[in-house]
Amino acid sequence: MVKNLLLCLACAVSIAAAPAGLAAAPSGDATPGPVTVVDAFHAALKANDTAGALKLLSVSVSIYEQGFVDQTRADYAGAHIAADAAFASTDLQVLERRIIWLGDNAACVISKTRTQGNFQGHSIDLVGTETMVLQRSGSSWTIEHIHWSAHPGEGEPKPAADKH
Repeated sequence: MVKNLLLCLACAVSIAAAPAGLAAAPSGDATPGPVTVVDAFHAALKANDTAGALKLLSVSVSIYEQGFVDQTRADYAGAHIAADAAFASTDLQVLERRIIWLGDNAACVISKTRTQGNFQGHSIDLVGTETMVLQRSGSSWTIEHIHWSAHPGEGEPKPAADKH
């Protein structure tokens, strides 16, 4: 399994963009595919259904966000899933690109988003990236790892260039 996950991350940068439904379940398979699980996770957050979102995460999920780490599903539930749901419900985020790597029992879904608008009185313009690594266990997919990061979009101040 670890080899599949590492291969997923190493190969992801060289895969062409694919439509969101590419990694849906194969024809005739009623099991939701990894992209369907990722989309269901986001839909649950958007609907403020934190219990529904948590059910799609493995017990041992690791979530990296802007340098912070939640090391289990329980950590995420207690730390900031409520804030993520509040932000997701604003409908400010647009999916711009998605890359999918699909193996027999592991998948990697990489997304690029643009978030623009006002949130809690603050104007925001962010380009975001999301990497979700999923594992198939029997007939279902679970999210094993999430990595979220973002940087200012056009018109926002950018960090100074590294002069080294």
